[in-house]
Amino acid sequence: MVFAQKKLKVVFADPPFGRESKGEAVTESPNLGILYIIGYTRERLPDVEFIYLEPFLSMVEHLQKVQEIKPDVYALSFTTPRRDLSYETLAKVKALGLSMLIVAGGAHPTIDPQDVLKNTAVDVCIIGEGEQTTTELLQKIQTDQPLTEILGTVNKQKTNGLRPLLSDLDFFPAWDLIDFGNYDIAVSKKKRMAYLLPIRGCPNYCTYCSNPVWKLEKPWIRQRSPKNIADEIQYLYNRGIREIYLRSDTFNVDIKWCLQVCDEIKKLHLKGMTFQCNLRADKLNDHLAQQLHDINVWLVHIGLESANDRVLRGIGKNATQADNIHTLELLKKHKIKVYGFLMLYNAWETNGKLEYETPQEVNTTLEFAKNCLRDNLIEYISWSITNPLIGSKLYDIAKKYDIAIHNVKIGNCMRLPGISEQQMIEHVKQGMILQLLNGIQKGMITKKSYKRAAQKAIKILNM
Repeated sequence: MVFAQKKLKVVFADPPFGRESKGEAVTESPNLGILYIIGYTRERLPDVEFIYLEPFLSMVEHLQKVQEIKPDVYALSFTTPRRDLSYETLAKVKALGLSMLIVAGGAHPTIDPQDVLKNTAVDVCIIGEGEQTTTELLQKIQTDQPLTEILGTVNKQKTNGLRPLLSDLDFFPAWDLIDFGNYDIAVSKKKRMAYLLPIRGCPNYCTYCSNPVWKLEKPWIRQRSPKNIADEIQYLYNRGIREIYLRSDTFNVDIKWCLQVCDEIKKLHLKGMTFQCNLRADKLNDHLAQQLHDINVWLVHIGLESANDRVLRGIGKNATQADNIHTLELLKKHKIKVYGFLMLYNAWETNGKLEYETPQEVNTTLEFAKNCLRDNLIEYISWSITNPLIGSKLYDIAKKYDIAIHNVKIGNCMRLPGISEQQMIEHVKQGMILQLLNGIQKGMITKKSYKRAAQKAIKILNM
């Protein structure tokens, strides 16, 4: 049977954080998940008009645009930390009284679709990777077919199971919808910058990590072809981009493939282009470090997490403190700066027993960080206190051992046996002071970063 297709208007949206969020993490980049879905789907459904409502809109602006567009489908993508704002947005969009299907996707609807369906006016949750599921959903709407049996969706009637992951990732996000001038990353060399995803997934399963979209099914790692990555870099360069953050969780998960990507980038001969990327500490050798330098990678981001092997082993990092030090020294040798990420008071389970990072181990990590900053092994540093996110193994551990999240001056953290709130506060304060002093000493407190530095100073004073 052949069904007649009708034109559709589809809004994909981020929660509206407001104009004041410009320069903050939520507006460093457009939502690549949304842009990839649009890029994939419109190649297959040319009669669908896609509109992207970006995160820097205010709630009033967001609702006005929905009212003006009158879409057939409104789809909101959000994470668990953005749950409250997202639920408020969904309620206000519903209150507009428009005739449209309301869809939710992203990390939180994937982790807990029943929470979304119970507490909002959402009709359908898309779980996991969204490209093929969205395409089928819109095809069925165009041809007036039922929406209840679509693989990769959950509705109020039933859960329809997982959709297999895409095997071919060689397609671009819908970059033509984006004005890059609306986005600004905190740490960059060039004014025009974009994120690019060369890989989906991560080979490890760290206890603290909540990454449900790529871990629902295997393979946990899928790579784009080096030539396709280079083609996207060329496109972005032609759009005026002069810095690209290779934003996948781990760029160097496969050293041979990584070297092939570097080779393809070299062939482009792009004058003035610079890069950032994320690296694992246990997957770097001298040759790869040299190749990264040769394509103008000036900054790498590494999750060092802790300076204690017991902790690294417990949280499933699959890297050692020796790996951390070796990689930092290699990068310094090749004149590549490092943004190091550290965590405080992690927890895990070993043989049915709760274990966690001690204050003495936190001191060790803090001392390590000080020495790395002093010796220019790390240029930038970021601290966080471990927060069990829904979807992570740590979330289940925290529930099992009744160390549930509670609020203190430093935000959400776990109630670890024998460790007082004041001990945690003092360690976080030390970490924040270290960050601030490092920024002042190295002249990093610029007009661009002044707001964040001031907020950090105020937070320290109020502890």
